Amino acid sequence: MVNQQALTKSRLRIEESSKEIVLVVCDGVGSADVTVLANEVAKKVAKEGKRRALIHVISPLGRPKYFEVVRGVIQENIGISMSVRYSGSETKDLLELVKRLNNPDVVVTGLCGDYIKVLDEVGYRNVTVIYAKEAT
Repeated sequence: MVNQQALTKSRLRIEESSKEIVLVVCDGVGSADVTVLANEVAKKVAKEGKRRALIHVISPLGRPKYFEVVRGVIQENIGISMSVRYSGSETKDLLELVKRLNNPDVVVTGLCGDYIKVLDEVGYRNVTVIYAKEAT
């Protein structure tokens, strides 16, 4: 059991040369937004000349809901090797992850006003917002 825990905390060999992206997924993401998100991920990976992406997902949604978005990103980017890690659901999880990863690209999609606000409050600027329309 101890060995298994150590493996999940360490980085896999395939992830070593990956572009790390933090993906914040909230409610309200449509299929057109998923396409834009997939293109943004591809652009960020290609910009660094890499063929691999390590995506850290922060989402208040349950697994089936947030994974619908992630599945669309994977399907649209079939030529990129991707690893996906769930990294939490709260704004504090996002801040801890950004600090630990040392200035990763953050892509926010959905009704994520609280997450955007927290990043703004700490002055984090490496953020791309795909869809941030507030609910009425």
